[in-house]
This record gives sequence, C-alpha cells and structure tokens, in this order.
Amino acid sequence: MELFLQSRARWLFLGCVVVAGYFIYMAVAGAVQTHRLSGDRQQAEQQVQVLKDKKAYLEAVRQYVASDAYVEQEARRQLGYIRDGEVPFVVISPELKDDAKPNGDWWQRLFPR
Repeated sequence: MELFLQSRARWLFLGCVVVAGYFIYMAVAGAVQTHRLSGDRQQAEQQVQVLKDKKAYLEAVRQYVASDAYVEQEARRQLGYIRDGEVPFVVISPELKDDAKPNGDWWQRLFPR
C-alpha cells in the first residue's frame, strides 16, 4: 500500500510539473507574440506616416495645378505665351544619355520638392 501511495504521489507530482510547464510555455509564447505584434504595429504606424506625408504632398500638387499660377506657367512653357514687355528666350538642355533613367514617380519629376 505504501508503494502504491508513493507511485501515486509521483504521478501527481509529474502531472503538476507538466501542467506548470504548459502554463510557463503559454506565458512565454504570449510574450513573444506580443513583442512581435508590437514591432509590426510600429512598422505599420511608420508606413501610415509615410503615406500621410505623400498624401499631403499630392494634395499640395493638386492645389498648385488648380491655381492660376500653374496655368500661366504651363501656357508660357508649352505654348510660348509672353506678356507685353517681356523678352522671350529658349533654354536648350543637354541631351540625356541612353542609359539615363528618370528617378521617382512622374509627379515627383514634374514637381520636385
């Protein structure tokens, strides 16, 4: 009978160790998951800020394109319009090399910061 009780106590102790190990494992796994999600959240917040900045820039470009100043600039540049008393001139830019590729999106090349 005494051997049976010792065996039963050992099994009970082993069961408690297994349950405690499970709870410790779950706590560590939860902490790791929380840390990973925190990093993902910071990364997402940075992406949101980049997109907000890009949106603000595009809104400024849209407002400028809708202005009379832009219309006058484009009329002068594309159509060669001049005001009374102004002297027209043409600037000739150097030729681009064959391997030269434009950088950035089209609106960034058209409206540099």
